[in-house]
Amino acid sequence: MSPGADRRPLAAPIALSALHRRSLYGIAAGLVLSGAGWLVCHFVLAVDPQMDGLPHPMEPFWLKLHGAAGMIGLLSIGTVIPAHAWRAWRARRNHGTGLVFGAGLSLMAVTGWALYYVGSEAWRPAISAVHWAAGLSLVPALAWHVTAGRRLRGGRGLR
Repeated sequence: MSPGADRRPLAAPIALSALHRRSLYGIAAGLVLSGAGWLVCHFVLAVDPQMDGLPHPMEPFWLKLHGAAGMIGLLSIGTVIPAHAWRAWRARRNHGTGLVFGAGLSLMAVTGWALYYVGSEAWRPAISAVHWAAGLSLVPALAWHVTAGRRLRGGRGLR
């Protein structure tokens, strides 16, 4: 055995790389913007009495875009868990905001699944309201989590 071969590698940092962080921010922006596009079409533009209660013609586009962004978002969460969340949990860093943000992401995944697979039209408006309200609340929750984490390691807030 060569000298030093039995040494353990240094612990990986908790902070995400710049590329990983920017990719996650881009995916989050895509989710927020596509969800907001649907909200605007559904609640603002669809109130035209000439439409006779029909959805705005752009609603399906925003839903498809948001669904695709949601799938990419789920994949991106999978990259964050081993590269960031588990390391921070073991190091006992930023637990509170991480738990709030993780619970919000979990709620988004469950309600997004329910919107697609729960067949009851009676439940759909309630599930939808929980989904978009939670989604909008995740924007400040992300900023809170990132800012708290950067303060813990002596950095500045959001970059």
